[in-house]
Amino acid sequence: MSNTQITYLETLYPNNLILFNKASITRLFFINWFDIKEFLSLLEHDKIYVISFELVVSWLMYEEDSPVLILSKPILITKNSNPKLIANFIRNRIIIALDRYYLDHTVLEMIECPDYPEKPGVIIKYNEISIF
Repeated sequence: MSNTQITYLETLYPNNLILFNKASITRLFFINWFDIKEFLSLLEHDKIYVISFELVVSWLMYEEDSPVLILSKPILITKNSNPKLIANFIRNRIIIALDRYYLDHTVLEMIECPDYPEKPGVIIKYNEISIF
């Protein structure tokens, strides 16, 4: 794993189906490096985590079991991962999702605006893994 590029889970486990139960969940209401740094501070030292990101356009709709967009294949992180790299990765994946699915780019503006009342956000699902 590198601090200068994103490492996908499939790099270590190509063509395998991996199921994780009891994944931990964190909600991000802003996509900036400070929030990612805060999230990383919750992780344990010397542990590797697999992580996925889901774009939620509306938290009210999410609570009613509405669809979400998965932003990426699972990636690997540690407590020492680069928060700026991860924040930029999430932001770029949101832009790609908005473009590919012809969604309004104001979604990104709403995420980044602290005063927007019903803002979209990102759900982070993560689980510790052991790599031998």
